[in-house]
This record gives sequence, C-alpha cells and structure tokens, in this order.
Amino acid sequence: MTTTTSAPATDILERARALRPLIAAEAEHTEAKGTLADAVVAAVAEAGLFSIMVPRALGGLEADIVTTLDVFEELAYADGSTGWSVMANATTACFAGIYLDDAATGVIFGGDQPVLAGMLGPMGRAEATADGYLVSGNYQFGSGSGHATWLGAGVMEQRDGEPAVTELGLPAMRVVFVRRNDVEMLGNWDVLGLAGTGSYDYRIEDVHVPAELSFLLLEPIVQRGGPQYSIGLFALTAAGHAAFALGVGRRALDEVLAIAKSKERLGADPIAQQQLFLHDFALHDAAVRAARAYVYESFADAEAVVVSGGMATNEQLQRTRQATTHATRVVADAARFAYTWAGSSGLRSPSVVQRCFRDISAGTQHLFVDNNTLTGYTQALLAR
Repeated sequence: MTTTTSAPATDILERARALRPLIAAEAEHTEAKGTLADAVVAAVAEAGLFSIMVPRALGGLEADIVTTLDVFEELAYADGSTGWSVMANATTACFAGIYLDDAATGVIFGGDQPVLAGMLGPMGRAEATADGYLVSGNYQFGSGSGHATWLGAGVMEQRDGEPAVTELGLPAMRVVFVRRNDVEMLGNWDVLGLAGTGSYDYRIEDVHVPAELSFLLLEPIVQRGGPQYSIGLFALTAAGHAAFALGVGRRALDEVLAIAKSKERLGADPIAQQQLFLHDFALHDAAVRAARAYVYESFADAEAVVVSGGMATNEQLQRTRQATTHATRVVADAARFAYTWAGSSGLRSPSVVQRCFRDISAGTQHLFVDNNTLTGYTQALLAR
C-alpha cells in the first residue's frame, strides 16, 4: 500500500491536485467505459486516496473532515465521475475500517490496499446462523464497484424467518461485506450523468458472511481511529456528496467563463460583453462560493466538537445534511446556467460543461440530498 501514516493535510491535498491532468485527460474514456479508466484507478491507489478516510492503524491516511472535503472537491473538479467514485470507495472503506472488529479488518485490510464499494441501504436479507448470516439481495447503485475488491451490502437481519430487533428496540439493519468473487455483477448502468462511476447493479445469493464482517447500520460503534469518526456515519457520507457538488460547480463556472471569452452567437454581441451573462455569472459564482463556505463551516463546527471530546448535537449534524443538500441545489442551478450560456459548445460532445451539467443533474437524484434532509434540520430547530 502506498500511503504514509503521518502525511499532513497539505500533502494529501497535493496528491489529489497532482492527479488532475490525468483524470481530466481520461474523463471521456471513463464515461465511455462506464467505470473509472484503469490508469485513473492505478493513480488513485498509488496516491493512497482510496484509503483517505481509513484509520492509520489499518494503513490509511485518517484525514480530518476538512481535508477530506478538499480532496473530494479537487477530484470532482477534474471529473465528476471520478470524484463521485472515489468518495464512494473511500467512505465504504472508512466504515469497514472504523466499525468492524480486528478479526474482520485483518481479513479486509491485511494485504494490499483494498477498494470497497456498495449499496449500504437495507435492500437484502440476512438470516442469522450459528456463526454469521446467510445473505441474499438485489442491489443497485454500487458506485465504484467496477474496480472494487470488496462489496458492502445493506441487509435486514432475520432470526427464524422473523425480522430481528436490537437491544434498543430498533430494526436490526446490518451492513455486511463480501468478496467481489461472491457477488454477481449485473451491470445496468445506462444513465444521464455520472456515467463513468460504474454504479452497477449486483446480486448476492445465499452467501455465508461471518458475523464479524458486519456492523449494525443504526447503531455502529467506532472501534479504532481518531475522534473525528464519532461525527457519525451519516455526516461522514454527507461530506462526500457536498464536496462532489462543489467540485463540479466550480468546474462548470470556470468552463463557461473560458467559453465566454471567445464565444459569439449569430446576430448577438460576444457573450463576454452581454450584461445579462455578466450579471448572472456573478450571482451564480457568489452562490456557489457561499454554499462552499457554509459546507466547510458546518462540517468543521461538528468535527471541532467531537475532536475536543464532546458530542455533536442533532442540530449540528442536521446542519451538515442541510448544507450538503443546499450546495447540491445551488450547483445544479449554476451548472444549468453554464450549460445554457455555452450554447452549441455545451450541446456537442465531448464537452466538459455538458458533462458537469449531466453529472450534477444525476447527483440531485440521490436519496442523500432529497427533501427530507432539509425537513430534518427544521425539526431539529423546533426541538430546541
């Protein structure tokens, strides 16, 4: 594994920035292939970025939340599909690294740097056995699964054919991890945007999973790593979605600005001289910058509490979700603006501004940024 356990934040970010030319050059190939280009996978692995959120005790970089935001944003700026894929791989590896016990992490992280992916929502079932679970299920949206060595899968635990509950009385939703060889990959990734993420469907059929290769989704317990991990599974996931949106938004605006410098439409002034473009660009640029500031502020505030030994409040955690959904919507508006003003430069492929528009349009459809993420924040305020 090519990582260093003492890498400072600036070094980790520079690793990501150094990959920008390669990722950008391979972006069209990544889309055409439907999953990350081999050269990109190799470079990301060499930089250790698949393990950016994995604890140092397991050979990962154990980056703080703000550094993680920076890195995912940088990768998404280079290419949305690459940024999305790596954040999916990294967060899945993070959960395996912090929530599984030593026996399980010894299996997953004991050799070369593993790459994990998967749909962790409880779409399958896990019938309890004497030493683990018999797992079956059909899954969609396994982002980053095209190059993954392990697949995660969300399941509903069952005992004697009945839904199980935890000691706290919650549904026993589990996340299990299985080797790639035990999964049937189904493909089926023909989409508007994020086409290069390899978010394939897959099936698990009666696979025995040892108990240690699972954790409770609603009651995960951090087994190792720094205090930043106690920010929780949902906030850790939100960080990746927020950073993806911000990277795509910055790239879309930079691209249309470059187009505007030389673009003319028949019978009209050059775009760079049109007051409406100048006015609206300034507004979208301000909106994306403001959304970015709020994202970084909300995650930094929540992380600061847990790093100091406290516990983030529900309001603080809901604010990270609110900031993520808000940033996604702001960027979707900005990308639509960029695509519209790009004219035929956005319509014809290959086009970076078109790809940004399609990628963020796909990103808005994710469950993690739907309307409920906003209502939860308001409910937290009402509960003061």
